[in-house]
Amino acid sequence: MIYIKSIVLSLFVVIEMASAFEIEPFKKGEPLLETFSTNCLQMTQSQQMLNAYVMIGLNSNFNNPKENLKKAIPIYDKRMHDVKSYFYEKLGSNTDGKKAFDEALLLWNESKKMLEITPTKENALKIQKNFLTMINKLLAGTQPLATPELELISLTGKLCRKPLEVTIDYLMRIWKIDVPNYEVEVKKIIDNYSINLKILFENKLNNEESKKLLAEAKKQFLFFEFMYNSHTTQIPSLLSKKADKNFIIIRDIKKIFKEQAKK
Repeated sequence: MIYIKSIVLSLFVVIEMASAFEIEPFKKGEPLLETFSTNCLQMTQSQQMLNAYVMIGLNSNFNNPKENLKKAIPIYDKRMHDVKSYFYEKLGSNTDGKKAFDEALLLWNESKKMLEITPTKENALKIQKNFLTMINKLLAGTQPLATPELELISLTGKLCRKPLEVTIDYLMRIWKIDVPNYEVEVKKIIDNYSINLKILFENKLNNEESKKLLAEAKKQFLFFEFMYNSHTTQIPSLLSKKADKNFIIIRDIKKIFKEQAKK
């Protein structure tokens, strides 16, 4: 019990943590590749918002999660509607794709109401469930328009999200939330990351710079694998910092793939 308390206390020690996330507005007139990338970013940033929500629940002031979340919600909300409208037009008569976006928006609307009020453990679990389902719906909505190049962008999005998902599960446990099948789910996340990283390594759009970044991403993710395999207790702020570092690396890889895809 004393050990757990010391870990909770570490949330308040001044250690550099994940930098503030920025929710950028939707840019009209962008080509499909860019909007597809924005849709992928929405999936990752749903996890960043949930991470901030859980940090607020833990009474942490690191990087002002309350202020960041407050600013992010209305911009994210508008962008969700804008992206949905964009893909509605692109999907034409594809009713399945449109339905997927409709369902994603319903999940977001429900989650938004919970994000705007004082965090609770019950709502944290509900938002987590909603967001993971919402991610699948956003993926399904774009699937009819996917090309091999766009699928790569989707894979980079998955690599951005997985360390965040591990971090959120961990922080929720620190908050004494009973995370269902915690170890099984974390192992799935780790295995999924490794599989997707291998696929990206083997892709023809790679250049020397992207290969170096992928190698760095693999190195950074070893921290999460070590954490799982050793069953050790890690400092929450360090976990968040590692997840943020991964996000930055994968974001840079995505930029390279987008440029390569345009050639």
